[in-house]
Amino acid sequence: MSQYTTQIAKAPKGHTIPPLLRDVGAFVGTQDHGTLGWFDVFGFDAIPSEYSPENAKRLQAAGFSFLKLPDGSLLALLKNAVVLLGSEGETRTVADSLEAFLVAWSEGSTGIYDLDDDDASSGREALAAWIQARGLRVPKAPRFDFSAWLDGEAPTPEVAPVAGLGTPTDDVKAMGPALRRLVSLLGQRADSPEVVRYAEEVLGKPAPRSTTPQTDSINLEAPKAGVELNFTHEVLHEAFPPIPKTARTFVPYLSLAWVRPQFPEPVLGLDATDLTEEAITKKLGPPTELRPSSMLTDALTVPHWVRPLDSTGTTELVVSLRKVRTITLQVHEARALDPFSSVGTALFVGWAATRGLLEPSRFAAHAEQLAAVRRREARGSELMKAALPRGLWDAHLRDLPGLRLRAYRWFHNMNGLWIDADLLKVFGKDAGGAPKLEADTWAAVDAASPVFEKHFAQWLD
Repeated sequence: MSQYTTQIAKAPKGHTIPPLLRDVGAFVGTQDHGTLGWFDVFGFDAIPSEYSPENAKRLQAAGFSFLKLPDGSLLALLKNAVVLLGSEGETRTVADSLEAFLVAWSEGSTGIYDLDDDDASSGREALAAWIQARGLRVPKAPRFDFSAWLDGEAPTPEVAPVAGLGTPTDDVKAMGPALRRLVSLLGQRADSPEVVRYAEEVLGKPAPRSTTPQTDSINLEAPKAGVELNFTHEVLHEAFPPIPKTARTFVPYLSLAWVRPQFPEPVLGLDATDLTEEAITKKLGPPTELRPSSMLTDALTVPHWVRPLDSTGTTELVVSLRKVRTITLQVHEARALDPFSSVGTALFVGWAATRGLLEPSRFAAHAEQLAAVRRREARGSELMKAALPRGLWDAHLRDLPGLRLRAYRWFHNMNGLWIDADLLKVFGKDAGGAPKLEADTWAAVDAASPVFEKHFAQWLD
């Protein structure tokens, strides 16, 4: 078997290669290809301008690349941190120091699939032994936010922590300390001291510094700890507005946690052996509800046990049993119908307001605007501008059996349903191929009304 190719003799212009990085490059060159990940060359090079044309000079002055992944993404050493420049524009800090990166690489926990894939891991023990033989220690390095650094701006001032989500339920009070600790973090900012400490102590990884429109969600997984966390700035719940950090980065929230069988405590009495509906029912009682196995089917076949975790119902524990048991702690959030507030969506909002399909409690702060739309004295787009700055969600519709699912399919071109196709039949298409609509006038609402009624007649007052 061939070994990895290394190109470590020369440093890119203006840079000095740290001895540790050059030494690890020499070590990689002794390993068989495919034993430390899916890459071909470990070598030092200037960061190509095309990865960030507007920041090319800053990037090339501050760091250099040392490993190229199969999809074209680069790993670079920048300001002593290891960072990722993704082939599709995504950016993030992989580790705050080279030492931390090497340890994560030896453990298969870099968060980069091509380095963490178990099918290319037979050399990790050798890398771990190499690290140990050098007496390598991970230094206490400052947290580096690569995406925010790319903006070239100082981060915005810290804002107040997320407000309390209500008092813990009796279920939470009955949990073990490890699970209670995890539940207490749901909905909190990724930069809160408690979340940062949990990520470091339990997962052995840093909490995400920021998310971006290109990378709006980041997962952290610790298989041995039995936990996987999801962080995002796009939590579709009014209590969690996006928090700008710089012009193009956001502070994410901890929105979801998967609890795996390796978790050290039972979950409401469920242990790793409670894998059938009968076993779960003995511990939790009958399923709370049955749900479809996917957004494409109507059959209610998948049992779910749902327990609120706080007095407001903002966070919840969900046990589901599809083919395998899944335990999830999550913020109870909506699903997006249209985040962009198109004219077609404004037509629908105006029509839905007059036909009693909007959920009034979601518009409590804008009751006057909703009433004006119902009287046809204002348009749907005006209500959306005032009340729906993040677009239309399924939760903005009434919670009637099947209504939100039908709307989701219709807005997302599923099961032969699609709002755009219907509006094209009514209004024709513009030069770009979209429905020919300039404004959501009430005349346009009336023209589209038969289409809306065809899809939503069963839920009309």
